[in-house]
Parts: sequence; C-alpha cells; structure tokens
Amino acid sequence: MRRPGLALVALGAVLVASAAAAREVPFLSGRVNDTAGILSEGTRQALEGKLEAFEKETGAQVAVLTIDSLEGEVLEDYSHRVASTWQLGRKGVDDGVLFLVAKDDRKMRLEVGYGLEAKLTDAQSRRILDNLVRPQFRAGSFDGGVQAGVDAVLGTLRGQDVIPPEAPPGSSFKQLADVPWPMRLAFGGMFTLVIGMFSLVALFGKGCSGWFLYFFLMPFYLTFPMVFAGPVGGLVIFVAWVVGFPILKLMLSFSPWGKVFMTRHPGLARFAASSGSSGRGWSSGGSSSGWSGGGGSFGGGGSSSSW
Repeated sequence: MRRPGLALVALGAVLVASAAAAREVPFLSGRVNDTAGILSEGTRQALEGKLEAFEKETGAQVAVLTIDSLEGEVLEDYSHRVASTWQLGRKGVDDGVLFLVAKDDRKMRLEVGYGLEAKLTDAQSRRILDNLVRPQFRAGSFDGGVQAGVDAVLGTLRGQDVIPPEAPPGSSFKQLADVPWPMRLAFGGMFTLVIGMFSLVALFGKGCSGWFLYFFLMPFYLTFPMVFAGPVGGLVIFVAWVVGFPILKLMLSFSPWGKVFMTRHPGLARFAASSGSSGRGWSSGGSSSGWSGGGGSFGGGGSSSSW
C-alpha cells in the first residue's frame, strides 16, 4: 500500500505546482483588449464606442479580451479569474460580461455576471458562440466574429430576439465526434490534472468540505469527459464518480483497511486540508484609459465553445 500512497502524494505535488503556474491576467486597458492582435484598428474602435454607449445606456459593462493562448489553463477557470479580477459590472448589481477569445487554442467563452444570468442565459450564450461567432471564425474573419458576438450580447441584454434557433438535436454529439484525438488526449490530461486535484481533496479531506466538493464536481464529471471520452465514455466516468466516490470515501473512513491506509499515509490528509483551505487573492485591475470595472461579481454563468 505504501507505493500507491507515495504516488498520490507525488501527483498532488505536481497538481499544486501546475496551479501555481497559472496564466497571468492582462492589464485592463479598455473595453476591448486585443492582446492577440486579431482585430483591425477600425473594428476595435467601433467596438469601444459601441460598448461605451451601451454602458451609458444601461449601466452594464461588457468587455472583450483576446489572447494568443491559455498556456495550458482551463478556459472556464481563466475566464472567471479575468472577469473577477477586472470586476466587470456594478457592485451589488453584478451586470458584467466578458467575451474571451483564445486564438491558438481555438476556444472562446462568454462569462456572465450574477445580475445578468437571467437575461443572458447559459443556453443563449452557447447559441451566440456556436451559431453566430463560430461560422465567422471558421471563415477566417475574427473582426466579423467578435462583432457578431458583441452585437448579439448587447441585443439580448436589451431584450431583443437576435439569436438564431438552436441547432438540431444530436448535432452536439456529432461535434464531439469531430474533435481530433490529439485534442481529446490533451483535454483529458488537463481534466485529470485539474479536476483530479480537487477530487483528491474531496476524497481525503475531513468533515463536510469533502462532501461539498463531491456534489460541486458532479457537473464537471457530467460534461467535460464527453469531450475526450465521447458520450458513452463520459457517462461511464460520471456514474463512476457518483457511485464510486461515496463507497471509497466511506471505506477509507470506516473500514479496517481504510483506517490502516490513512494511518500509514497521513500526508494525504494534510495535503487535502492545505489544498482545501488555500485560495488565490485577486486584485482589481486598473486602467490608463480612465475606465475600469465597477466591482461586479461572477459565479460561473455563461458558456464556452470552440471553432
């Protein structure tokens, strides 16, 4: 039993090191932050004016960020970290939206603040990305794609019906089948590293925190494995988590061999406790242009896509 325990400790150390190497949040230079250089100057200025006028009209803050690469970080984690660091939207109203485009990774996301989740739902965000932005990006038009996405977001927040109908049933599974195997393997490895760390914390942590993480991770186990393992494989992984976690955790806590294992490997419990209590401190981004976030908060609303 000693070797598996040491392997788990080593894996935990690797996971912590990878988390420390997270991509930095760029400086907030305005409503359109084209760090990847994919937009023309005319498009950038037009978007700046459009977003400024929308903020004066409604108070809501919508910002665009383009980057070259996520540098191995999970899209949803990085998008949430940027939006929270920039504090888009008004404090207490939480009416901010971030449109993030990662050029080299061919990924994009709409991060929606708490206060706008009812107006710009996850399903609407996904349809904007899939039906409006993706075709433009695939045609090589970043200007057209970003403009289409921004226009759809602003129109939806104004209550206008500007989003095309949902794709026919079954098309999502077809898109999953079209994902190349190298990308599936890379995504699977990323999933194992990031979600695996939190899974270890849930499994070896004490008290209610482990069970909270168990339920918190269910949506991740339900959706992400389908990308690299397919619908059937993803469902198997989800069921293994839902059924296997409680059994293994209860056996570690109450069975004779589980108690012996935890006694021989106390480092696992210490790792879970330290990882569960650690957190990142984020500071608000400034702006040389005189514009900055208003103190809004984000809870993970929005949607992600690729092209």
